[in-house]
Amino acid sequence: MRTVKDPDTRKQEILSGALRVFARKGYEKTTISDIAGELGISQGLCYRYYASKEAIYDAALDEYASIIADSNLERFDSNGKTLKEKIRAFSGSLKEYRKPEKDNELLYSLFHGEDSQKMHDQLMLKTAAKLVPHIKRELQKAKEDGEITISDVDAFAYFFVYGQLGILMECGSQKDCDKRIQDLLIDVLQLLD
Repeated sequence: MRTVKDPDTRKQEILSGALRVFARKGYEKTTISDIAGELGISQGLCYRYYASKEAIYDAALDEYASIIADSNLERFDSNGKTLKEKIRAFSGSLKEYRKPEKDNELLYSLFHGEDSQKMHDQLMLKTAAKLVPHIKRELQKAKEDGEITISDVDAFAYFFVYGQLGILMECGSQKDCDKRIQDLLIDVLQLLD
């Protein structure tokens, strides 16, 4: 007898199963047949919810970027704090950026494995895109409150997020990354004085 599941539940099951196979076999070597086999379902059922393996990957990328962005925004969106205090909280150590990733071992292994630099970079860019609108809102509020006088809130938000991202994507050691981000933070805070 066939089991009918809620579409959102089934879609999440397929995504989770795909992540297990991607992490085990690698994205390139995984097929829809492998994913279906992992779950004991037909390939057709996979295609009912996702048009392709790439669509499953895109959903995983989006989900993981949301986890990372949401976790990092918890440090930034602190009511009652000045923009400077929020920036200090947001621009912490690399260890803080990576904490939500360490809590999701399957996703972490997929996007941070030996041969996953391209996937890692895609994840970082997707995460940054999710952060920018929140940073824009915070900057706009600080500008309206007279806390800052920057002329282009949008450009500053992109600079703030993608400036740190560039350092995170290219740095070699955690200590080096932390120092470079902290130096950037000091420069940003001086601009706000």
